[in-house]
Amino acid sequence: RTKWMESAKMNIPVPQINALFAPRQPVEFIPPIDIQRKKKKRKNEMDGIGAFVPHLETGAEYDDVMKKWKEIEQRPERRERIKVERKTMCDETLAEKAAAWDPSSYVMETDAYKTLFIGRLSFMTDEHKIKREMEQYGAVKNVTLVYDTQTQKPRGYGFVEFEHERDMKTAYKHADGRKIDARRVLVDVERGRTVKDWKPRRLGIGLGSSRKDRAKQTKQEKQEKKRAEALKARAAARAAREAAEKAALPPPALPPPGGGRRDDDRGGSRRDDRGGDRAGGGGGGNRDYRGGDRQGGGGDYRGGDRGGDRGGERRDGGGGGGGGRY
Repeated sequence: RTKWMESAKMNIPVPQINALFAPRQPVEFIPPIDIQRKKKKRKNEMDGIGAFVPHLETGAEYDDVMKKWKEIEQRPERRERIKVERKTMCDETLAEKAAAWDPSSYVMETDAYKTLFIGRLSFMTDEHKIKREMEQYGAVKNVTLVYDTQTQKPRGYGFVEFEHERDMKTAYKHADGRKIDARRVLVDVERGRTVKDWKPRRLGIGLGSSRKDRAKQTKQEKQEKKRAEALKARAAARAAREAAEKAALPPPALPPPGGGRRDDDRGGSRRDDRGGDRAGGGGGGNRDYRGGDRQGGGGDYRGGDRGGDRGGERRDGGGGGGGGRY
C-alpha cells in the first residue's frame, strides 16, 4: 500500500503500467507438413521398369560396349601418368637438341686453348672483378659473362681468355675453389671446342650431377635419416666427453717396489695366527685349535695326554709323551 501511494504521488498513469503485463499476440497457425503433402497430387504415377527392358544391352552389344570401356583413373595414377609423359617429352626434346648441337659451326674469335671456363659466380660479380682476380695468374685478354636473353640477368658463369696458354693452365690448376664475392668458383677448360663429342649440361650430359635421376626420399625416410644423424652426433659427443674426463683424471698410483705389505699380510700374520709351533715345544700361550704342540705339551683345550700318559691328570692339558688330537 505504501508503494502504491508513492506511485500515486508520482502521477504515474495506471494504463501504462497495465500495458507492461498485457499478453502478446497469438502465434500464426501453420498446418503440419504431412497434411501439406497429402494435399499435393503427383503428376506421374510410379510404375515398374518393364518398359525399359527392350532398351537394355544384351549379347554382342554388351561385349562391344565392354571392350570400349575404360577404367576410372584415380588421382595417384593420373599423377604418375602425367609424370611419365612429361619425362618422355623432355627426353625427346633433349635428344633432338643434342643431335642438332654443333659447336664447330659457331664463329668465335677467341682461342679455345687459351680460354678458361669459370662457373658458380655470384650474380653481383661483374667482368672487372673477374679480370682483377684472374690477372694474378697472367695477362687477361678478354672476359665474357653469359646473360639471360629475356631478363638480361647474369646466369652465373662466363669465360676468361688469357694472352698465353701457360697462364690458362696455371689458372686451371690454382684458381679452382677460389673465393670471389663470398662464393667459391669452379674453373675448367673450354670443353665445347677442345673435347670431341662433348655435350653441355643444358642438353642433359655435361659433368654436373644435380640433373641426373635420383630416387626421391619419402618423408619417413628423411626423418629416419635425420634421426640416425642425430644419434651418431650424440654418440660422438658422448665419446669426446668421456675422453676428456678420462684425460682429466690423475694417473693411477704405482705399487711400491717389492710388495712389502703383501708379504707382511700373507706371510707374517697368517703364520702367526695359524702357524704355531708344529715341530716342537713352546707355544703354550697360543689358543688356536690348529696350533699347539702336536708332539709336545701345548696349551690346546683339546690337547692333553691321550696318547702318552693316560693315568695323569686330564685337567692339566699338558704332558710329555703324547700329542694333542690335532
